[in-house]
Amino acid sequence: MMYLIIKEIKLSGTSIYNVASFTDNVDKANDMLQGYNLIEKEKNVVYSIVKYEQPLKLEREATNG
Repeated sequence: MMYLIIKEIKLSGTSIYNVASFTDNVDKANDMLQGYNLIEKEKNVVYSIVKYEQPLKLEREATNG
């Protein structure tokens, strides 16, 4: 499982999203989020955490019988 720190730049009528950072440690992700929010001075920029789980990859099909 991975935690992504997402930077959202709010524009008039739309938003731009970028991955600012990532980690597999939830405590570190929270610390990074707090740091980004403390440093950021622009009012149209917001940071958030997204929990990302890699999708399962089907290796072979199950057969009946």
